[in-house]
Amino acid sequence: MNTMQLIKRKITVLAASLFLVILGSCSKNDSNPNSGTLSVSAKGTFGSTSAKSPTGKAVSADVDVTDFRMNLKEFKLELDVEDPGDDYQDDENDNWDDDGLYDFEDDIKLAGPFELDLMAGQVSFMNASLPVGNFEEVKFKFDAGTDASSDLFGKSVLIKGTIQGTPFIFWHDFEDEVEVDFEDPTFDIAITQTPEGIVIEFDLSQVFDSVAGVDLTQANDGNMDGTIEISPKDEDGNNALAQLIREAIKSHIDLLDD
Repeated sequence: MNTMQLIKRKITVLAASLFLVILGSCSKNDSNPNSGTLSVSAKGTFGSTSAKSPTGKAVSADVDVTDFRMNLKEFKLELDVEDPGDDYQDDENDNWDDDGLYDFEDDIKLAGPFELDLMAGQVSFMNASLPVGNFEEVKFKFDAGTDASSDLFGKSVLIKGTIQGTPFIFWHDFEDEVEVDFEDPTFDIAITQTPEGIVIEFDLSQVFDSVAGVDLTQANDGNMDGTIEISPKDEDGNNALAQLIREAIKSHIDLLDD
């Protein structure tokens, strides 16, 4: 065999070997039988069906909402520690936590932040790969937006609308963590190999209920500029009302099965 034939033979063998390597990597099954997928959505509930609004959502006879947005981050799922079957060992991927064993000592953190436009109906904003198991609650944190081009810049919640026909703007920049669970304490967020979904519901009909929540008709246009401003830094004298709305929003969040 001459030199040229030997070179051609080596090239053929090398090409065949490379083909086998590529074929092997493409046919490898990367799915983890111990993992499932959870989709997370959010929606606003505005309530009153008797009150009508031509421009937005009628929360009550006195309050219409035309804009409802919030900025959320640092989602976490907490394991149901009473379920002994939820210890999860992943020998190939220990990204669930620092020791490869997911148990009561750990929370799963999901990526954020997310700007949510809750006037747009039910908004799906996250799909996460999680270990199979039962989780008893979801935690997330409100935080001020950092996008300078967004109306949520420097704000964690923004609500606009009218109070008895007068325009109002509510915003806050609080950084609070909230824990949300299903109303039925025996019902868990169950992650299986079948895709699952949950919905976080923000109920403005309860937040702005004049009896059980915050009565927005008590807000003032202190500087008489035609807009009622409600915030921790407003000039209309509604700072205390802004604090009440902050707490009411956190109190009227529900977790629903999608």
